[in-house]
Order: sequence, then structure tokens, then C-alpha cells
Amino acid sequence: MVAKRFLLVSLLTVLAAFLLTGCGARAGAGETAAAAADAPLVLDLPNLTLDYDVDGNPSLGGAPLASFGALLPASLTSQLTFDKGIMDRLTAANIQHIQVTTAPDGLIILINGEPIPSVRWDADKLANLADLVETLGADAPAALKSVLPVITDLGAGIALRFPVAQGAEMIAMQVAGAESAAAASQAAQQAFMAEVGTAPIIRIPVLYDMDGGYTVQGISDAEWQALTGAPFGSLRLQPDQIAGAVAAGITSATVRTDAEGIHLAINGKELPVLGWAEGELSHALQLAASAGLLEQSGIAGDAIGPVINALLPVIQSSNVEIHVTFPSE
Repeated sequence: MVAKRFLLVSLLTVLAAFLLTGCGARAGAGETAAAAADAPLVLDLPNLTLDYDVDGNPSLGGAPLASFGALLPASLTSQLTFDKGIMDRLTAANIQHIQVTTAPDGLIILINGEPIPSVRWDADKLANLADLVETLGADAPAALKSVLPVITDLGAGIALRFPVAQGAEMIAMQVAGAESAAAASQAAQQAFMAEVGTAPIIRIPVLYDMDGGYTVQGISDAEWQALTGAPFGSLRLQPDQIAGAVAAGITSATVRTDAEGIHLAINGKELPVLGWAEGELSHALQLAASAGLLEQSGIAGDAIGPVINALLPVIQSSNVEIHVTFPSE
């Protein structure tokens, strides 16, 4: 563990050196240092900012990233270099910048200055995640095992800035206030709740068998499919997936949604949340629509926006819970 932490500190020290070359304001800067004032290891850094040209080549502080040579692994430089086709699609969708940053309460992803659904946690959820990682053993990602013990003490981020189409209005790196997706989303939810009075509630108990089939209130997946015409058979699992869950001691899993986001619990223990309380889902869908990613939805292009605006308050205000029980050995 000491060696792993030393390696992590070494890597972050290199990152800190790069930040002296190409840095920028980071969302949530200062929060990590304030929350971890007494921790032996604390890093609260500005964003590492990469600027891209129209061909997808990144630069740091005005110098091509490739020129840093041995300071950066060639594989990392390659991963951070995009082809021209990707750059053209980003420009066409008016995606001007992407930021990924850590905070004491989560990992935040911002596109065009506003967050999309991102992972949020507290101390209990992180402890539960650590327990799950321990249970999974070799099946858990090694990087996750290394970073979990210190993740709340690390405040760092990276910003990717892309070429802006001619005539497009520049978008701030952080957008807030009345014009933000967060403000619009919260206003829509409040209007929906004022109209319906109480939030919709849906609870579905699912019981799996060792073969991967399931029943809901005694009705099998095949029977549900025959009754409704919906493809409920696709929710069957493979026997080896069931066996893997049983071997790991996983007896139940619960997925639920509410105004805060999507919650997951394993064996009754809550894990980090995929948050959407601040307009994240609305912003993500708007970006997807502008990028043409929703064209296969079967909804006419000019109707996608109104459909999103109509459905999102319902989805985000509803309390939906699916509780899955796995067989025991």
C-alpha cells in the first residue's frame, strides 16, 4: 500500500509540474483542501488545460503535447490525440470544451461549462464501495483499489478545449445562473410537482433463478413478454453471471431513481450515485440531440426538444425502484 501511494504521489507531482505550464480555473477548486485540512496527503490543483487544433493535435501551454517526450508516456499522448473526423463532429455539435474534475463529494464531468450526470458520493458510500471492491478481489480494477483510500483528498482536473466554429458564440468554462440547464430543469420539476401533487412511485421485485430466468410476483419473464409484447426476455441473465454473483456473496441489488439521480445498492449497501439533481440529464440530452445522437430514436428531429422537455420532469421526479434478488448457494 505504501508503494502504491508513493507511486500515486509521484504521478500527481508530475501533473503539478505540468500545471505550471498549462493551467486554468477548475470547478470546485479549493473544496478539497478545505475538506481535507488535517489529511497527511492533500492535492488541490488547477485544471490541466489542453488546447486542440482542427486536426486533433493537443498542446499544453502553447507547446505540442508530443514535444514533452519522455515526460509523458507515448500511449497517453496517443490517447489524448484525436483524428480530424472527431474534431469535425465536435465542432459541428458546438462542443467547445470538456472538463473532468474531482471534488470531495464526487467526480464531475462538464461539457460546455455545465455538468452531465456524474458520480457523487459521501463517506458511507465510498466505504461500501471499498467493501465491494474487496469482495470482488481480482475481478475489481486495480486502479480503483489504489485510488479509493485517498480519492477524497485529491482535487485535480483536466480541461480539453476544442476549436470553435466560425460565427459561434463562445461558451464560458463554467455556466451558472438563470440561463443554465440546472435552473431550467429545476423550474420544470417544480412545475410538474405543483401539477401532480405527489411524486409517482413504482416498485418492482425481481427474483432470479440459477439459470438466469426471473419472475416478478410469480410471473415469469416469458409470460410477461407474452402479456405485454415488450422484450422482457432480454432481461434474462446468463447462468455464469448468476454463478458469479452467488460466488461473490451478492444476494441482492437495488436500482432506484429519485430527484437526486440513480442509486445502486448491493446487499443493501448504498454505492455512489449517478447524480442529475442540477440539470445534468437535461444538459446531456440537449448535447446528444445537437450532436445528432438521438436521430435513431424514431422521433422527428424538430420534436426531440419538446419531447425531452415533457418527459424529463416526470423521469426525474418519479421514485422508481427495482429490487433484484439472486439465488443463494
